[in-house]
Order: sequence, then structure tokens, then C-alpha cells
Amino acid sequence: MRSTRTPLAPHVVAIVTFPMVQLLDVAGPADVFASANQFGDEQTFEVLTVSATGGLVQTTSGIGIDTQSIRKVSPRAVHTLLVAGGEADGLRALIANKALADWVQRCCRSAVRFGSVCSGSFALAHWGLLDGCRVTTHWAGTALLRSHFPGIVVEPDSLFVQDGRVWTSGGVTSGIDMCLAMVEEDLGRHVAARVAKQLILSSRRLGNQSQFSVLLETQAGRYAALADWIVAHLRQPLTVQCLSDQVGETQRTFHRKFTEATGVTPALFVEQLRLQAVRTKLEAGDTVKGAARAAGFTSDEHLSRVFRRRFDMTPSQYRSINASNGVRKGRR
Repeated sequence: MRSTRTPLAPHVVAIVTFPMVQLLDVAGPADVFASANQFGDEQTFEVLTVSATGGLVQTTSGIGIDTQSIRKVSPRAVHTLLVAGGEADGLRALIANKALADWVQRCCRSAVRFGSVCSGSFALAHWGLLDGCRVTTHWAGTALLRSHFPGIVVEPDSLFVQDGRVWTSGGVTSGIDMCLAMVEEDLGRHVAARVAKQLILSSRRLGNQSQFSVLLETQAGRYAALADWIVAHLRQPLTVQCLSDQVGETQRTFHRKFTEATGVTPALFVEQLRLQAVRTKLEAGDTVKGAARAAGFTSDEHLSRVFRRRFDMTPSQYRSINASNGVRKGRR
């Protein structure tokens, strides 16, 4: 017997663009929501790229985005509104456009959630939509955002921040992480994990993770070869003596130069890489004991102490939330 249930209308996700917008700030979130539609019984999201006048909008990379005019989209129809980031001149023109500002403000009054990717936060702040909120933006703009808008609490070291209906991300790829969290809110962890897998992400990143990748910065500097070696030898005891021997420096010289080059001590660098390895294992469904062993922690208890200090949750809690293969009963 056929179901007589009327299909629910899809959530309209409107992404605000403008000339010289950052392409990945638009394409990343759009692909997350579009991919989520593949894993449900019906279309959950309808993604719209909008601009003040519609038509082709040129991005910073030279690739054009086809957009709808805001005049053709009812503000009350918008479920999720995101303002993308881009070059300063483009943002200034966006902010000064009164018709677009009015449309965004009307959307935000009725939307289930609204927010920004990267420097799109400056537009929302100028329009008075972030007052009293905890927010983030691209690390290069956090000091400027804080100085211009003292009524906003800026969290410079977060990938993304959710404060009630307001969502803001650090920019570029962190917009993907933020939108995965939105998909999880709407459709559950399992669907968000499948989307992440579909997009071939190595792992899902939490909002309280830093925008700065110590490994990435190190791989571009003086200790690049050492960083690669550490990743391949996490199971070993990685003391300062061991690491200094690898680069042919005395312990004292190595500790000083490594800290100057990376901004963290050798011990903290190794700890961060081990925690990343643990998270990857837990997300794949490994046990806490197996993840601790693979990453070089001396025991489950050692891992739990470090993990709780860094992420404010236990490894078991993280695994139950993020394991894409599900958590097997009776296993820890």
C-alpha cells in the first residue's frame, strides 16, 4: 500500500555571494548539503546561491557562479542562511548594499539558523546580526573583527562556533566542517559521517579545534623531514633525545630551535599528532585501547587524561559520537 504521507518541503539553504567571493566558501558548504541529499529518502536541502542582482558572479579564482537574485527568494522561505567571505573590496560593496542588507536581516529573523563562512562574519557584524554572540572568523581577521565590534565575543582559535541560531566558521575548509555539523543537527551523526566519507575527508574536525595546523606549518619549514618521520613512528617513545638525534642537534639546541620554528615544544607537537591519530582511529570504529596503542600512548588512562584535557570529553564519548561504523556493544 502506498504511503499517503506528504513529502516535507526541503530546507532552503541560501548562500550569499558577491563579486570577488571566495569560491570554496560557497562550493564547500554547497557540496556538503548536496551530498547529504544522497543519503535520505527524500531531498532534505535545496541549495541556492544568491546575490544582489542575480546572474554570473565572478569569484577570486576567476570562476563564475550562477546566482539567483534576492528579489526572487522569499526571506521567510530560507531555513539556513550563510554569507560567504571574499576580498575586502567585494565585502565592502556587499555591506553597503542596502537592499541586500535588508533582505539578509529579514531572512535572519525567521531562519532556523544563519551564519557566515570566513570573512562573511564582517558583513553580519556590520548589519548588527552578531551583537552579543560568540563568533569566529578567519584567523587573519579575528583581531580586526574584535576591535571594530567590541560587542561581539570573538574566539580566534576555533574552526567554527555555534551560538544558538548563529553559526560562524574560520573560513575556506572550516566551512565544510561547520556545515557537516549542521547536517548532523538535521539528519543525525550517521548521515554526517557518510557525507564526510563521500567527500573523502580524512576526519571530521570539531569546532573547538584550532584553525592552525601545527603539522602543516612544520611540513613547510626547517623541520619538515622530521615532522614526516614523527608521523611514521608515533608508536615509538619520541623523547627530545630521540628527535634531536634524528636532526643531528643537541637536545638544548633542538628544543630551542624547534620551538622557535613551530611555536610549540617538541613534546606538545608529538602529543598533538598522537591525538590526531587517535581521533582518526576512533572515527573508524577502533577501540580506545587500539587507538591508544597505535598512536603511542603508554596506556588507555594516559590517553584519557590527555584527551579530556584537550577536547573536554573522554575518548569513549568521542568514539560514540563520531564513529562512522557505529560502536559495538561491549567494546570500549
